[in-house]
Amino acid sequence: MKIIKSLIFILCSILLFVSCKKDDPPLSANQLNFESREQGLTAEANESEVKIFLSRTAETALPVSIDLIPSGLTYGVEFTTLPEASSNRIDLTIAAGASSGSFKVTKKAGVFFSGTESISFVIKGVPATAIAGDTDSSTVKFSAIVSTGSQLTLQGKTTASNYANVIYVDLSNNQSTPVDRKSWNLGFSNGAMFRVILNQSYQSTIKALAKTDINSVGLADTAGVFLNHDINDPATVSLVDYWDGDLAKTAVAEISSTESSNKVYLLSFEGNKNGDQYYKLRLTRNGSGYKIQYAKVGETTIKELDVPKGADTNFQFVSLETNKTVQVEPKKQNWDIAWCYGTYNSGLGSPYWFQDLVLTNNIGGVKAAEVLETQFTYESFAELNIGSVTFSGTRDAIGSKWRQGAGPGGPGSIKHDRYYVVRDPQGNVYKLKFISWGGGGDAGERGKPVIEYKIVKKV
Repeated sequence: MKIIKSLIFILCSILLFVSCKKDDPPLSANQLNFESREQGLTAEANESEVKIFLSRTAETALPVSIDLIPSGLTYGVEFTTLPEASSNRIDLTIAAGASSGSFKVTKKAGVFFSGTESISFVIKGVPATAIAGDTDSSTVKFSAIVSTGSQLTLQGKTTASNYANVIYVDLSNNQSTPVDRKSWNLGFSNGAMFRVILNQSYQSTIKALAKTDINSVGLADTAGVFLNHDINDPATVSLVDYWDGDLAKTAVAEISSTESSNKVYLLSFEGNKNGDQYYKLRLTRNGSGYKIQYAKVGETTIKELDVPKGADTNFQFVSLETNKTVQVEPKKQNWDIAWCYGTYNSGLGSPYWFQDLVLTNNIGGVKAAEVLETQFTYESFAELNIGSVTFSGTRDAIGSKWRQGAGPGGPGSIKHDRYYVVRDPQGNVYKLKFISWGGGGDAGERGKPVIEYKIVKKV
């Protein structure tokens, strides 16, 4: 009898499970959209990346076919693509677990371009589980463009975390560039000063020792050194670069031309918060560039790396973990704002780590102003109103002011009573507002904020 009852219970459980599964609504088709309707490929650039985003992570590998329509160009003669096209069609596979895919357009070497050439791309072939969205076509123009405006979804989120990437945005080119926030440790200024910045998206802190000989520094020198932010201690602000982006306020002193004046530092970053995990490093000048000596604090073999100054970017970036210079920021003329996880003001004069920070390319000349809707509405703001707003050249001109925090319990919500006016490195002026970000019931996704911007003044 007990066996019969057990069988009946199991059968009922199976029927209930099947019934529940039948009641689950099917997933809607995954939408595929180009990042923007157009982007430029300047005379100085050799290639451009065209991105396609999904409305959700792909459950399985997703094959996509894209037709290309050249204007004034012939495939294989003036340009190629990666993956390669066949009969003016690119077959691309977006991997399972990914939320985007991309392909590259590359100029052929030695070809003259007049700037009138372009290529249109159209999403044509998708599987039954997917559908082309509203932005199913995009054009790459073989010249610089000045966008009239667009919406962009910033891809800060990966399967690893909601803030795995720093996203650099070029408003005039309708383009965003994601960079792994942990890909570098130190940035070396390409400007007139010999300044070095920390990777604040990597929870970096640093402290100078009294010593100038890196070979004499060992584990004993970490005694009493705690490289952690303390929100209750304003003195810990000396361990980080100041959040307004002023290079005179970096935690590392300007590198002296007198070599013996340059101290040894202890550096900590995410995952290396114990004294025996710190790096020891010494920074000196090397002609017109820099030299870095470094090792784990308990190691006796010292690595060296020369870092020459460059001209195209604000900084030269170095990863101590790979002993290499790495590409991080786009060229200084090719980005305006960056969305990131980073060090910011706790409100108590002390630093803390903050999600959803929006920084400007202040070193590259970008300025921004906050405008309240009570002063001018977003829709009505026009060129004649530019003189009525006050632009700021600080890195945190936008910062965290665009959203209302909710404390440890949640992400808060967008402040819809304000927007921002951004002047780019070329002098073009855009108005910018935040559409969604996964807080306050806005139907967005945390780690993938959506911004909208419109041209106000074109130079």
